[in-house]
Amino acid sequence: MGRELAEGPAAVERTLANVAAMQPGLHAVISRSDRVVLVGTGASLAMARTAAPSWRRRLAKPVVVRQSTESVLSEADGYRFEPGDLVVAISQAGGSPETLAALRLARSSGAAAIAVTAHPGSALGSEASLILHVASDEESGAATKSELATLAGLLAAVGELDCDAGSRQALKKALAALVAAWADAAAAGSELAAARRLWFVGFGTSLGIAEAGALLWHEKVIRPAAALTPSEFRHGPIEAAGAGDAVVLVDVDPANPRRAAYLARLAGELAQLGVALVEIQVEPRGSAVAALLRVQQLARAAALSAGTYRDEFAVLRRVVNAAGDLFD
Repeated sequence: MGRELAEGPAAVERTLANVAAMQPGLHAVISRSDRVVLVGTGASLAMARTAAPSWRRRLAKPVVVRQSTESVLSEADGYRFEPGDLVVAISQAGGSPETLAALRLARSSGAAAIAVTAHPGSALGSEASLILHVASDEESGAATKSELATLAGLLAAVGELDCDAGSRQALKKALAALVAAWADAAAAGSELAAARRLWFVGFGTSLGIAEAGALLWHEKVIRPAAALTPSEFRHGPIEAAGAGDAVVLVDVDPANPRRAAYLARLAGELAQLGVALVEIQVEPRGSAVAALLRVQQLARAAALSAGTYRDEFAVLRRVVNAAGDLFD
């Protein structure tokens, strides 16, 4: 995981270069759609949810996020794929059976499709109208650099990140500086490793990053964590919070005085309860990609501090089996 984190800035820069090269075709297929549907599962779903607010702000059309399996299993989430949809199917390896099945269902409904994957030659890539190549190369275990590069690619696709050569290099440099500031993450990670219970909270874009953090916490720190909005936390789960617990607050969306006041109130309430608060503060300020990298660093630091770090999965390889045979 340490090597993948170190390689993340370069993977982001290469992915942005790929987006720059495909911009005319990308803009054309997006402009022809009536609605955009971002589809994924696991870390890919978290990146879809992180990018969705930017897509909604940038596009004058509906943008929906769907969990791959729900969209296939009797349309459990209540949505249907429509002929005017553009489905953006996200899978690092390009072999997720759930996401592949969702993409095939969408195509059979007449939807166009973009595959966002590190493996253009994968089954997912072969089913798509267009491929956004995530330049993260091979990655084993929990997604970190692929997750980072995927988010950068999704944001650049709608102009939330500039992908000209100068902007790419500037972001790569800023992310590399964050990687080098490992001591900051190590200190906070050690504190979080000792927490009795942990919540990741954030609104909008930040909620997707919170979900990515909680997922990585389960996979690497091997301890439970919950991701939810600050308001969801304040209306229920806060009853279970107390001294020895911790909250990780992510806030990367454009500044909003009401949100700032709301989060300040939450901070005061946590102080009264003796709950530790760790705020994700990164440069460039407001950068979702940088905030995600810091959350990834916290997970690695906490896992090392707790002595739970491992490179590969245990349950996901031994007990949880791929569901490809269920979607044939």
